[in-house]
Amino acid sequence: MDTRIIMWIHPIIQVIATIAGFAAMYWGFRRFQMTHLKHKVMFPWKPHVRWGSIALLLWTAGLGLGLLFANMGWGSILVTDIHYMIGFAVAPLCVTAYATGFVMDKYKKKRTVLNVVHGVNNLLLCLLICMQIVTGVWVIKVFLVY
Repeated sequence: MDTRIIMWIHPIIQVIATIAGFAAMYWGFRRFQMTHLKHKVMFPWKPHVRWGSIALLLWTAGLGLGLLFANMGWGSILVTDIHYMIGFAVAPLCVTAYATGFVMDKYKKKRTVLNVVHGVNNLLLCLLICMQIVTGVWVIKVFLVY
């Protein structure tokens, strides 16, 4: 099988992860509105946790597969330039997002710091994911659609 076909698995996983992640981010923003802005909005806790967990799992799996496929197809991860560098910055943010989310889900109580750390971490994560979309489109144009 042509390695270029296999390499499409990475962007497909990342697109699905991004949809799930931005849904979770939307619900997280609703939590921010409710908690910090005192707006009367509903916060769907379980869907937020479910879709956030799915996004983090898929982003992490996609990172691993992206590294594997780049090495398989091109012999190095370095050819994707800024795309792989941002990917390495995304990895610890995914771990932090999962760890803080897990603690808040498992031990529910009123908090002032951990939820802010979780939200700021995930906002930064989503901003980097937006950059990954731009650099990923470049990688697709240059390396997969030639």
